[in-house]
Amino acid sequence: MNSLRTLASATLLAGALGLVSGTWGDTVAGALGATNCLAGHLSVKIGTPQGTAGTIYYPIVITNAGPACALWGVPRIQPVVGNAMHRRVAVGPAARNVSIGEMPTRHTLAPNHAVSDAFGVTESGNYTPSSCHARNAGGVVVSLGGFIKPTFLALRISVCTKIASTSTRLITPGTTGA
Repeated sequence: MNSLRTLASATLLAGALGLVSGTWGDTVAGALGATNCLAGHLSVKIGTPQGTAGTIYYPIVITNAGPACALWGVPRIQPVVGNAMHRRVAVGPAARNVSIGEMPTRHTLAPNHAVSDAFGVTESGNYTPSSCHARNAGGVVVSLGGFIKPTFLALRISVCTKIASTSTRLITPGTTGA
């Protein structure tokens, strides 16, 4: 019993030293004390795309322009026809969440820091015409719970209208979506 108490005390002490020394400070202590991000303090843009076998990943970059705050989750991304000034119409299904079953991480964003999502667009030519029915989209509408109100981003892509040929996942630190 005494060895169990000694082990528990040593673990707590090591954890406290990690927080005090800054080893976990930005991640744990910051996340515990930060308030949730406000939509008015966040901006959204598309980063530099990266391609892999049949899929192009467009980082959806979320930058904090306000005080330090926290956010988490999987962005909802809907390909659309239209533009920022006019009515937008959905093209095909919304991006499918490939993070199902994963636990979201609460990210603390300092001013002018960012998190991102790897928005995947599978080349519509990879599907048979009958299973895909490809159509061009002029942009996407991105939202993230109460953090980001639906925001239009111009992006010319070809998507399937019969099946989800786009994907989204949990946000990650940085601007690459990886």
